[in-house]
Amino acid sequence: MKYLTVSADCTKESRDLLSVEWDEGKLGEPTAEAVLKALRNDDVMYDVVDEDWSGVTSFNGVEVLEVEDE
Repeated sequence: MKYLTVSADCTKESRDLLSVEWDEGKLGEPTAEAVLKALRNDDVMYDVVDEDWSGVTSFNGVEVLEVEDE
């Protein structure tokens, strides 16, 4: 048996519950598309209320850094 130390480039999926400050006068109707755009552009302030990590969804690449025998 060998134990490996591996650097992995992973994509993780999470769903966060956010509390978003929304200014309709500046940002318009809070549609899903508009909220996503505002979050991506950092146009709104928000707090993370709850986090739900689903774990690793895919490995994009790995590099073996160390191998140890048992």
